[in-house]
Amino acid sequence: MNKFFEISLLLFFVILFSCKKDVNPYTSVYSKAKFIVSLKCDGANVYLDSLMNINPSLNTYSVHNVNFYISNIKMKRDDDSIYSSNQIIYIDPLLSLKNAFILDSIPVGNYTEITYTIGIDSVLNIDYGLTSTIDNLNMAWPTAMGGGYHFLKMEGHYLDTQNIAQGYAIHLGKNENLIIIKQNQLLKQRNDTHEYSIIFNINEVFATPYNYNLNIDNNYTMSDSIAMLKIKTNIKDAFNIIQNK
Repeated sequence: MNKFFEISLLLFFVILFSCKKDVNPYTSVYSKAKFIVSLKCDGANVYLDSLMNINPSLNTYSVHNVNFYISNIKMKRDDDSIYSSNQIIYIDPLLSLKNAFILDSIPVGNYTEITYTIGIDSVLNIDYGLTSTIDNLNMAWPTAMGGGYHFLKMEGHYLDTQNIAQGYAIHLGKNENLIIIKQNQLLKQRNDTHEYSIIFNINEVFATPYNYNLNIDNNYTMSDSIAMLKIKTNIKDAFNIIQNK
C-alpha cells in the first residue's frame, strides 16, 4: 500500500509541474499605460510665442501651436505577442486636457517595440471620416485639396533674412504623408498603471535628413508636396519615449 501511495504521489507532482510549465503568466493579468506628450527643442524648453528657438538652419522661430493625431498604436512583447489599440488620438501638447492619452487592457510583461502613426489611415482620412468635434473640424484638410484631415500642424513666426518677423505654417496631410514611427524600446508593463513621456523634438521637423530652412524652403507647406515629403521624412525620428514609472 505504501509503495502504491508513493508512486501515486510521484505521478501527481509530475503532472502538476508539467502543467505549470505550460502556463503563460501573462494571460490573465492586465495593466494600463498613460502617455503624456510634451515639446522640446533639442533638449531645451520650447519658447512659445517668442522668437527665441533656433533650428539647425539657424532660423530663429517661435511656436504658437502644435496639433497632431496619433493612431494605430502597437506594442510588441518579448514573447512576440502584439497589443494593439484602435484609438485615434488628437494631441495638443500645450493643453493639459489634450496632451495625454491612456491605453488599457495591456497584458503585463516586457514590451520591446512600439509602433504608431502620426496621422490617420486612408480608410478614415476622408471628409467627415471622424466625428465632428471642434478639434476634428479644425484639423480638416480642404476638400478642394483632397479632403480628409491634417495629420500635423505646427505654426508660429520666424525672422527672415532682413530680421523681419514672418509667419510659417508647417501643415502635413494627404495619405502619402502618413508617418509610421517604429521604436525598439523596453516598456515595462508590470502592474496596474504605468506612465510614459512622449517627447516631440520640434527641431527635428527642420533637420535630419533634410535641413529645412524657412528662408529657402516653403514656409507654408500645405500646397507643396516636396516640402511635405521633407517634413514627413524629418519627423520620423522626432519622437522619444521615456518611462516615468
